[in-house]
Amino acid sequence: MHNTDDYLMQQFQNGDRDAFTHLVHRHKRDIFRFILSKVKDRELASDLTQDVFVKLFKSAELYQPTGKFRSWLFRMAQNICIDAYRKQQKASILSLYCKNETDEELTLLDQIEDESANPGKETEFIELQDVLERAFDSLPEKQRTALALCQYHGMSYSEIASIQKVPVGTVKSRIHNALVKVRNFLQENSLM
Repeated sequence: MHNTDDYLMQQFQNGDRDAFTHLVHRHKRDIFRFILSKVKDRELASDLTQDVFVKLFKSAELYQPTGKFRSWLFRMAQNICIDAYRKQQKASILSLYCKNETDEELTLLDQIEDESANPGKETEFIELQDVLERAFDSLPEKQRTALALCQYHGMSYSEIASIQKVPVGTVKSRIHNALVKVRNFLQENSLM
């Protein structure tokens, strides 16, 4: 109980800065990956991740312990991405279609670490990575976001609904449609 997000937020609201530090360390990697999936720029994602935790620090008194801290934090991250998009007027903030010339391309499988040094497996991995990225890129933004939150961040439909501010049924529909489109893309490219 003393290690839950709600407990740590209460401690931080009561002045315990170590509790805030613990929350940052617990969630910074997932928030960074979520933002990175939207902006495709590591430096910008790092800056926006920092902005999320600055905003968390400044608005901590607004949080009500309901057991939905993670959803609240991801919604904050999504809103910061939207704000950055509006400020910069670039479609690349909310789209995975754009390639960044100064940074390496990002893929759906960034989170998977290839532990073997086998060149043949590495080549297969890179080819699979490319195909999955193209399939993922073919999805509309709302479906991509819902699928990424579900598959890569392990969020429940209700958490995703809270972040995207839509009913749970809409989230289910977005994820289902995304999976159908990915399957169709793979079939069209003779990969299934």
